[in-house]
Amino acid sequence: MPATLPKGMSVETAELVKRALRESGGTLSATECAAQVGVSRVSARRYLEHLAAIGQVEVSLRYGGTGRPERRYQWHRPA
Repeated sequence: MPATLPKGMSVETAELVKRALRESGGTLSATECAAQVGVSRVSARRYLEHLAAIGQVEVSLRYGGTGRPERRYQWHRPA
């Protein structure tokens, strides 16, 4: 049975986010995912964080020279 989405999230957008991750061939930031799906960065991050919370997405951090690390998301491939 699929996990229930939090209030305000749609199944259709969740599927678009999942597809973007699967087809990326690597990792995506919330900004990159938002551009591919056609939603705001904040909305993309909400979906990505939800997918991470239920174990469908792996999160890693990429550190740059200054500022906060960038969160990168990758579709979880079960072992």
